[in-house]
Amino acid sequence: MDARFRGGTTTAITGSNGSGKSTLVRILAGLMHPTKGNVELLVDGSPVHDEVRPMHCGMVAPYLNVYDGFSPRENLQFLASVRGMGKKNPRIDAVLEQVQMIERADDPVSTFSSGMIQRVRLACALLSDPPVLLLDEPTATLDLAGVAIVRDIIDSAVSRARVVIVATNEPDEAAACEYRIDIGDFR
Repeated sequence: MDARFRGGTTTAITGSNGSGKSTLVRILAGLMHPTKGNVELLVDGSPVHDEVRPMHCGMVAPYLNVYDGFSPRENLQFLASVRGMGKKNPRIDAVLEQVQMIERADDPVSTFSSGMIQRVRLACALLSDPPVLLLDEPTATLDLAGVAIVRDIIDSAVSRARVVIVATNEPDEAAACEYRIDIGDFR
């Protein structure tokens, strides 16, 4: 596969279950290495080293966990601290507002539904305002209000020239993207 993703665009990655959508997302994020070829991320025209590529990607996926003993705010404070952003970063409240979790920001994640946990994952992905958003089945557990939040996040990212890649089996989600890569075409 040879593909280029440009800022300000959305690309859907589609394919049947088990076809490799999530694997491709992990490779793009720098969490896995391809068996052949390479992935290059350019930010403002400069290459980003593979070791730090995950720091330039915001990723949401059902298999990514948040700490259920922490509140959403504590999860974000921990993530901000690990990323060198400071525990008191003002983006924490901003992303909690963006995913409509500010009212529950200090409640334990262990008391949340799967859809609320997905909103916390979204907040984590947005925290560093990354140039690349990788959304692996981002609406799988969300209600209509949550789906609207994801759509707003995507629209905002595109308007700010971010790369948005959505791995999905949902026809409406794929149709909302400007470009489409069907994994089955490369097998």
